[in-house]
Amino acid sequence: MKLRYAIIFILALAAITLNACTLASDVTPPPDYVAPTPMPTLGPLFPASAPSIENGAQIYAAKCAACHGDTGLGDGPDGKQLSVRVPALGLAESAQSASPAQWFKVVSQGNIERFMPPFISLTDQQRWDVVSYAMSLHITPDQIARGKSLFEANCPDCQGKFTNQEKMASLSEADLFRIIKKGNADVAAFGANFTDEETWAVAAYLRTLTFAPPAAPTPAAVSTETPAAGSETTEAATATSSVLTAQGTPVSSTGSINGIVQIASGSLPANLTITLRGFDHAQDQTTGPQEVLTLTGTAAADGTFVFENVALPVNRIYVAEVSYAGVQYQSGLTAVKSGDTKISLPAIKLYEATQDFSLLSVEQVHLYSDFSTQGTVQFFEIYSFSNNSDKAVIISTDGSTVPFIKLPDGAQSPGYQAGQNSAPFVSAGKGIAVVPSDTPYSIIGFFSLPYDKKVEVNQPFAIDAVSVLLLVPEGMKVNSTQLTNLGVQTIQNNNFLELSAKSIKAGDTLTFTVSGSPKTGANAVTNAAATPNPQQGLLIGAGALGLALIVAGTWLYLRSRKRGKDDDEEEEFASVDDVMDAMLALDDLRRAGKISEEVYQTRRDELKEILKELA
Repeated sequence: MKLRYAIIFILALAAITLNACTLASDVTPPPDYVAPTPMPTLGPLFPASAPSIENGAQIYAAKCAACHGDTGLGDGPDGKQLSVRVPALGLAESAQSASPAQWFKVVSQGNIERFMPPFISLTDQQRWDVVSYAMSLHITPDQIARGKSLFEANCPDCQGKFTNQEKMASLSEADLFRIIKKGNADVAAFGANFTDEETWAVAAYLRTLTFAPPAAPTPAAVSTETPAAGSETTEAATATSSVLTAQGTPVSSTGSINGIVQIASGSLPANLTITLRGFDHAQDQTTGPQEVLTLTGTAAADGTFVFENVALPVNRIYVAEVSYAGVQYQSGLTAVKSGDTKISLPAIKLYEATQDFSLLSVEQVHLYSDFSTQGTVQFFEIYSFSNNSDKAVIISTDGSTVPFIKLPDGAQSPGYQAGQNSAPFVSAGKGIAVVPSDTPYSIIGFFSLPYDKKVEVNQPFAIDAVSVLLLVPEGMKVNSTQLTNLGVQTIQNNNFLELSAKSIKAGDTLTFTVSGSPKTGANAVTNAAATPNPQQGLLIGAGALGLALIVAGTWLYLRSRKRGKDDDEEEEFASVDDVMDAMLALDDLRRAGKISEEVYQTRRDELKEILKELA
């Protein structure tokens, strides 16, 4: 467990440094230091207003589905990269035993052990919305209808007993199950003769009594025209210059969607194809957002475009796309609000494409070393860079190499990921594009080297770097004619030897030798020689450039406080069945090629030890 926190701390430094280094109070912050947003303080553990399932569905699709899956089965694409099991929120077994207040605390404060970040970007009400939606994933409309019928027939006068937000937020469906069967101080038992299936249906219905009613749909006029072939799934469009008109009879809930395409330099190409996509969340809330509309047409010579007679139901999300010079550009997402008849999408800005890496400006490269695994040193390289040109720099990559980031000879288990606070990369065929942005980009490279008391590192550079910063645990010795020793710095209550080099040019090699062992003590990084952390292996092996750090945001909330004994000994699994499920999930990841053999064996050994303790 201590090793796990040591590794997490090392990665925390990497992510925090991208935000200008969160230093302890005894270190003078750099001029551009930005203080991290504090851990959110939990207020009342119940919503101020009835949660909106519709709003929660949109938040879930944007923030949660990548890990937990569209239907909450723990099968999201990012979740599959983890060597720990992602909770299956959509399974009744998971949802029925948890209260909304419990899930709200996790969404608000995160769960570092399970790679769950705190979502401080959401307001309290938005967190309640998404929690309520997540708790509805295991419920079907038929189940709710059956529960409603049973409840109204057997307890017609007690609906008000189940609408208090404070009380209901503290109750799980399992608690409601017991109240239905046995009653409590407020409600007499009214379902003693229900089957378990009927009781769960009533419990599911009772939960919906605390939800806000769905937005009333806008009535639509009935079309008298015969739909075109294939129009069951998409709405076709015909184009005349810059005006795109949807086929079919206009209905009362229609309007226009407009936007503009701009180019950084030169002239816009003629006949640019604009694709407008609309996304709805299905009425069956156990499914994810679905593309329900696709319109295409041509922009005008000045880049403007207008889609007329487009359906504008509340909460539908629209985005426009343009493909130019091999790069897929998009407008920002815009959701339809009640009463909207005209939507203006954010401008789409195009750039000429180039593969000239010299247009990228590398402000700083950070190198962090971790010696917690016996016989191996782990390095994390964080490249922070900008594109201040007027061109999009294309990075062609197979996911396991980055052309302008070179690793030392002998580097093992290499991998790359986008940094936590990086500006978003843009899709470009078999690679990515770095478009001009006010927000810096960052890429984290991972690799390991054999370590037996000493290691020589020859780090090549394929691009100029203004500054290179090396951090090694206190107690280690570093020899180099290129690095300047800046002394020991205390960062997040841990001591590091800090060294720096300036003005590294493309083609240069930074050479240094590290020897010795980390200093032990309260203010030194833990050097446990235990089983390697599977999370570390995961990050090394992720290898997919552009994969956002699943733990993005978590590191900013690691505080320099001593964790109590209870936290250190917190159980990861509640039962033997949970451990067996985790083993099966791990086997699936291995068969699918999602994790390396080393990660698989390490995690399996850890699970076997946990199984012995629980058995």
